[in-house]
Amino acid sequence: MTRLLTPQEIEALLEGGPVAHAPTERVRVGDTVLVEIDGATVAYGHLVVENGRLRVRVTGRMEEGSKVRKR
Repeated sequence: MTRLLTPQEIEALLEGGPVAHAPTERVRVGDTVLVEIDGATVAYGHLVVENGRLRVRVTGRMEEGSKVRKR
């Protein structure tokens, strides 16, 4: 899930000090997610709940040239 921050959210981050709370989003356990680093997708997986926390279980990673490698 990716989205741009609104001008109001950016202003709140700048005024809020060192701790910034994440915006509230609606997600469902099992949803597919992409893991991105510096704008490049490096892996994908699914949202899971473990020990009361929402986490991403990586099920595959992107190889160079956009080939998918299953785990």
